[in-house]
Amino acid sequence: MLFEHQVPFRPDWEAVLTPVLDTLVSRTDVDGEALVGYGISQGGYWITRALAFEHRLRAAVADPGVVDVSASWTAALPEPLLDLLHAGRREHFDALLRAHADPARVRTLAFRSKPYASDNLFDLLNEVRRYQVRDVVGRITTPLLVLDPADEQFFPGQPRELFDLLPGEKQIMGFTEELGANWHCQPTGRRLTHTAMLDYLADHLPYPTA
Repeated sequence: MLFEHQVPFRPDWEAVLTPVLDTLVSRTDVDGEALVGYGISQGGYWITRALAFEHRLRAAVADPGVVDVSASWTAALPEPLLDLLHAGRREHFDALLRAHADPARVRTLAFRSKPYASDNLFDLLNEVRRYQVRDVVGRITTPLLVLDPADEQFFPGQPRELFDLLPGEKQIMGFTEELGANWHCQPTGRRLTHTAMLDYLADHLPYPTA
């Protein structure tokens, strides 16, 4: 969708997931009572957001748990730029950025901005700030497994924050260097991740899996 059809990201992922589930449950070869979900990387945000509005999944996994996507974008911004962003002062923000920006970082941000359909950093950051679940997480009723890898680079601390915010059935699972499964999405521990994820989802299916 992104690369072939130029359809950008959107924060309200229920608008994507619900039509998919509508299609699935209409099929005779799909058990509509045994649907589960998995979101990896920034998908940890999207699956969580969608679950606040879409309640037909038996269980889901967020790998990792994500509360606020914008935190990884704004963490490196100096305080004067943050102040201008929060105050909505676009012209002053752009002027200060042009005066002090690192060209290499600007190129990186320009590349990362493409999925958000924005070519201006001020607009981009305001768009990305919409990607947070604090306002809706209390609506989630689906059992959710939150994966929490040590040394998480992009969303540090957010898996635990999400787990604490979740109101219903939930579980958090840590992954460590000792297990060979630290860092974002456990890149060297995918077999361990898949085993834990599939076991959790299977435990919530409406029929025996043995």
